[in-house]
Amino acid sequence: MLLNQLSISYKCHSSIGNSLKLHEMMDEVLKTFLHETDAIYGSFYRLDNQITHVLSLGKRFSYELNDLLKEVKYESIYVKKQSECLNLLVYRLENGLIILLYDNKIELDFIVSMYESFRQKLNISINSCLNVKKLEEKNEELEELALSLKKEVKKAVDISKERERQFFEQLKMAQMGELIGNIAHQWRQPLSVISTAASGMKLKKEMDILEDEDFYHYSDSILDNVMFLSNTIDEFRDYTKESHQEKDVVIQDRIKMAFKMVESSFKIENIKIYEDVIEQEPIVFKLILGELLQVIIPILNNARDALAAKKESNKWVKYSVYKNEFSVVITIEDNAGGIPNDILDKIFNPYFTTKHQTQGTGIGLYTCYDIVANHLGGALYAKNTHYGARFYIELPLGLNYII
Repeated sequence: MLLNQLSISYKCHSSIGNSLKLHEMMDEVLKTFLHETDAIYGSFYRLDNQITHVLSLGKRFSYELNDLLKEVKYESIYVKKQSECLNLLVYRLENGLIILLYDNKIELDFIVSMYESFRQKLNISINSCLNVKKLEEKNEELEELALSLKKEVKKAVDISKERERQFFEQLKMAQMGELIGNIAHQWRQPLSVISTAASGMKLKKEMDILEDEDFYHYSDSILDNVMFLSNTIDEFRDYTKESHQEKDVVIQDRIKMAFKMVESSFKIENIKIYEDVIEQEPIVFKLILGELLQVIIPILNNARDALAAKKESNKWVKYSVYKNEFSVVITIEDNAGGIPNDILDKIFNPYFTTKHQTQGTGIGLYTCYDIVANHLGGALYAKNTHYGARFYIELPLGLNYII
């Protein structure tokens, strides 16, 4: 949050004073303020001997200017509830007035404090436009302020990068534990079959009753299960492979592979897996090998853990893969009862977890979101259904889809 606020503050701060023409300067300032703080409307008036409208940007909005001037004190910021869903921010300066309109869902405390910190620079810049000679006297001070803020932003960026590195180191360790557990589940039955076949073959040979038919039957059984073990290793290797090479993959196949990798651990908890709506035509995307699995498997592991805590006998997870006009949609739903509404919008935040610290790091879903949003250009979100939670992964057709 600190980095985001510093970035917004830096961009807004940097937009001030870049021209000696008042209209040009305030045009840049308002555009930046509106864009960075999500304002709906912005307007600037020059205040000297009279009120002069300089420019307005954004959605058209009407108000009584004289009434606002009566309500706002000299050089202050006034926030007024304009309607049930809108707030008006009136920002009075030494020789100017800025009016901004915001949705009432936006918290204005940081925005107000940020604007207040800009007051000196705005006053200087506006006065400089009205009196160009004053600009040279204040230029050195403005440059020092900008340089100081730039240093703060760089420091915050460095801190953020270090935290991100720590995120992924912790995630790698957590995933390694899950990986070893899933391999153990996948290998248990094939190893048992191999052991039984080898023991049976040895016993019959010692008793001199090993027929050719028995020998080939046992050998085929051993070879089939060895092949299964080899394929399992290949699948898990793809999952953990650190490669930046892109490859065309069929989305439906990757989803099935993800479920196959967790299938054994689901069986232990008596969790059934169902297919819902599956697009019949193969959907091919160019992805870095293993990326989609790194999104699907943590979601499945969370569903398994949630279902394992339930006493109901009918536990299930179902998935869908389909296309709409703009994207491919992958959904994963369970019947574990859903996610509490008060935390539903927090589950993709870094370090947020409802598990004990020995069971979860809180960065699994954060990393899933990072991969989908920043690597694949898509969207990841969750909703509660009648049965439980349903996760949506949307991948844009226009970016990676191969026709």
